Amino acid sequence: MPGPTGPTGMTGATGPTGMTGATGMTGPTGPTGMTGPTGKTGPTGMTGVTGPTGMTGATGPTGMTGPTGATGKTGATGTCSCACPSLGELLTNGGMEEFSGNVPTGWSANNADLVKKNTQQGRVHSGSAAVNLQDKAVLSQTVAVSGECFYQFSFFARGEGAQVGFTASVVFTNGQGLNVTGITITVRQQDLTNDNRAFAYFRGITIAAPSNATMATVRFSVDAQGGQSLDLDDVSLAVA
Repeated sequence: MPGPTGPTGMTGATGPTGMTGATGMTGPTGPTGMTGPTGKTGPTGMTGVTGPTGMTGATGPTGMTGPTGATGKTGATGTCSCACPSLGELLTNGGMEEFSGNVPTGWSANNADLVKKNTQQGRVHSGSAAVNLQDKAVLSQTVAVSGECFYQFSFFARGEGAQVGFTASVVFTNGQGLNVTGITITVRQQDLTNDNRAFAYFRGITIAAPSNATMATVRFSVDAQGGQSLDLDDVSLAVA
């Protein structure tokens, strides 16, 4: 039989550690995993109750209104020193509303058979009547005027037919034989409107009346063919 094992001898000193070997290459990174689903948003909490609005403060007192200034004195009324003050309408019955027989009141005719009252619809400019003048009719009126004044002359006219012409004039006169034409308006046949309800408007300013003029005569004379005629309405003469 083998004899007993003898005691173990002391361990010798450890030798120096050898150098660390080189690190090996890092292996490739694996694929990133899918992102998991986002969780549901939780419910929004209730809005808190709005507190009560505070009371509006009292309005301060309004200041006193200052005294009203005194009203100035009214100036003296002016006086007119015009040589030709307006006297309004000078003609009588220029609207041809009133008639004495066939002739408009206030007017004169060379032949009453050539003049007549017209109330037919479409042949009156204003009011309820106009005057109708046949071929060769002359209608006139004389009024008082002042010398050295200008006068506005106007009227409305239409032809009852296309072959209607006329001459309208204002002539200044006095008692000593003065005879001066202030204005003449002449319309040739075929130049006057003849549509139903259509009146042409004529207006002009006379020359200054001679200093010794005392009267003015407004005169219309008609030149028409084949039984045609002139409708005349709203004649006016006034200081310009």
